[in-house]
Amino acid sequence: MKREVLVWTLACIAGMQFFCTAGNAADETVRACAFRELPLGSVKPQGWLKKNLELQRDGLTGHAEELYEDIGQSDWVSGQKRGGQFAWERGPYYARGLIALAYVLDDPELKKKAVRWIDPVLASQRENGDFGPLDRNWWANMIVLYYLRDYYEATGDKRIVPFLQRYFRFQLTALPKHPLIRDSKWAKARGGDNLDVVLWLYDHTHENWLLDLARLLREQTAEWSKFFADGTGDQSYSEHIVNANQGLKSPALFYRLTGDTLDRDGFANALRPDGWIMRRFGRVDGMFNGSEPLSDRETTGGTESCAIAERIWSSMTAIRVLGDATLGDQLETVAYNAIPTMMPPDCTGVRYYSLLNQLRCTNQRLGFCNNGDKVSSICPSPHSGYGCCRSNFHFAWPKFVQSMWMATPDNGLVAIAYGANTVEAKVGSANSHVVIEQSTLYPFDKFVGLTVKELSAPIAFPLRLRIPAWCAKPLVKVNGETVPSVEQGRFLTLSRTWKAGDKVELLFPMEIKTSHWANDSVAVTYGPLVYSYALPAIPWKKTQEFLDGKFATWEIEPAGAWNYALLLNADGSPQVVQSGNSPVEWPKESRFTESPVPHYIRVKAFRTWKEMWGTFRSDFPARAVEPPLSPVEVNGAIEEIDLIPYACTQIRLTLFPWGRAARSGNEK
Repeated sequence: MKREVLVWTLACIAGMQFFCTAGNAADETVRACAFRELPLGSVKPQGWLKKNLELQRDGLTGHAEELYEDIGQSDWVSGQKRGGQFAWERGPYYARGLIALAYVLDDPELKKKAVRWIDPVLASQRENGDFGPLDRNWWANMIVLYYLRDYYEATGDKRIVPFLQRYFRFQLTALPKHPLIRDSKWAKARGGDNLDVVLWLYDHTHENWLLDLARLLREQTAEWSKFFADGTGDQSYSEHIVNANQGLKSPALFYRLTGDTLDRDGFANALRPDGWIMRRFGRVDGMFNGSEPLSDRETTGGTESCAIAERIWSSMTAIRVLGDATLGDQLETVAYNAIPTMMPPDCTGVRYYSLLNQLRCTNQRLGFCNNGDKVSSICPSPHSGYGCCRSNFHFAWPKFVQSMWMATPDNGLVAIAYGANTVEAKVGSANSHVVIEQSTLYPFDKFVGLTVKELSAPIAFPLRLRIPAWCAKPLVKVNGETVPSVEQGRFLTLSRTWKAGDKVELLFPMEIKTSHWANDSVAVTYGPLVYSYALPAIPWKKTQEFLDGKFATWEIEPAGAWNYALLLNADGSPQVVQSGNSPVEWPKESRFTESPVPHYIRVKAFRTWKEMWGTFRSDFPARAVEPPLSPVEVNGAIEEIDLIPYACTQIRLTLFPWGRAARSGNEK
């Protein structure tokens, strides 16, 4: 996006008093959002982060309309009446990610593709306000509402707000007779998406009839706050993993209307380490195990790529509403660990399921419920598993980039997540134009540098910085002077008059830690990153080709034995030999690959054959057997193995059995 267009859009939004407000004189019940999302294009990725979005552009996102008939010939844009998946979620899913990627990368060709998903939809609106290829298509229309909102924020298209007003008027009259559940259980489960855009429009216009619609949607949406607290509710929709991750945004949105502490705490309840969901389904990458339904804690259980993408959107929504710094930690954990594992390094495929212990990628049955066995759900492929995920994953990276910075009610900016980027926005009482560059190799490095690159004149505004909860000794400097009283797990506010050239230095020392999972297996983390042993692989085997060989399905097999267990110290920490950057320099514009790798941790390990560890299941040979219950006896030679970021691996061992070395005679 050209700067003058972005500046115009920001000024337009500021003039419309877009901020989430606490209501107006007519209604004092709408609670304020802590922050406001910046329009798409305000935050632009740099370095390695930009490289990964460009690979996505050149891979599946840029070629989806050629690869997938239900997208390229979707009823939403073709005017045909084929119905089924052509008229339901897959086309809008893709468009949501396409538009996000187009404006985050400021890519002219992607923007041209995006228009194809705007004009026909706007032209489809009927006299009663409904739109799209089907009547009262509540769930699929929700996805369109989201991407129309994004498109409006990025471009200022004056057609969007009147279009939404007409549709929401229609919903207000139609929903009492045709509630969300009458459309589908997905509509009931995902009604928070509809509610989010209604509240967004209310924040634009302050029309109180929109609050009537918001309360109606609240009544018809699944009771997510109760489900996340104690598991009560209709299991038929709530235990579907995508619904659960999509529903995570709903309690925060409900809270805006109710003020209920159960709603306020809904997101946190779902992710509490001692909460029922994490104890039954939780994963070290921040996700839940779910092979369609929430399933188990097995080390070879899968999490859907749809669910990973939806978790990103839910996290940024909850942070915007609640302003909880710890939610930024959770956002980074999913983004920097789970997103990369659902794609091969060149982004020409997607994995329907990502497994923590993924020891092979083969076209064999997994034993999961609804796992799309026609094409393996764990092989990198444009056609992995069901079509929903290869349509929906596209927005994960660009929406994460958008969420890295937000605006504050007092005309400032807040750093939600860290990574190489620049942010361009309006700040201060005079709406001054500012550009801040974030220079860093984070999360692969502990240093983050912020530089005010552009500011026409010195201006006072608050700059808030998320201090990770995992960092015990954070250090912050402004122009070389140390800032006192920096607290982990909170936002640090720097209120001062800023000028061009000002620098903020952030130092987030990272510690190597362990956590325990299924069968008391152990995972290794370093700051926000999960680490894995990347199995040596034989050359990848191509089993299918698409678009003249530009895209393919690949099988990946290990090249040797992998029956490792970690050697732990008495305090439960791994026995680290050394750690640091790869001997081969990791380029700033690199991607998630095993070589070169940005960082490694060399640890002591040993081999164990207990309970068939190191073999594959006889019933489902695509999956390894579960680790034996630890601790296991240390009766083999001690070796040294390198752990690398989980995100950089293709086949891997992440959850290890473990044992402790025998004490020497002079130890007490």
